[in-house]
Amino acid sequence: MLFFFVATMLLVTDASLAQVVNIPDKAKQSLAEKYPKAKDIVWSNNISNYTATFKKKKKYYAAHYNIDGTWDNTETQVDRDDLPKAVKTSFANSRYSDWQVTSTDFVEDNKGQSLYRYNLKNGIEKKYLYFNKSGKEVKVNTGI
Repeated sequence: MLFFFVATMLLVTDASLAQVVNIPDKAKQSLAEKYPKAKDIVWSNNISNYTATFKKKKKYYAAHYNIDGTWDNTETQVDRDDLPKAVKTSFANSRYSDWQVTSTDFVEDNKGQSLYRYNLKNGIEKKYLYFNKSGKEVKVNTGI
């Protein structure tokens, strides 16, 4: 009886962890057009968007799509050493320069912006600090 209970619980747990993701055709088509050489694509979703993570030319990408399948933005992880000098200088002189840098990204969005983002942490507080390529701080968002 114990074996039956454990086996049933494992099946129920396994089924609840599996998530069926129905990706809009518009998002799949957009990804194929924008990133034709993307490899190892993994789709995920939440209530408000879809995300395709993939690898291209040894870099990892996360392309985000709105619920209707339209492209919103793409993030590419960038090594801090590869950031433009103006961006690194601006960050070093910013009010967040003493925060822990967890990662840095290049973000392109559907409004035509191309920004560099510092993902920051200070205790339990998180911030996302954005710079343009000239090093001008464009915006800062609070993370969850």
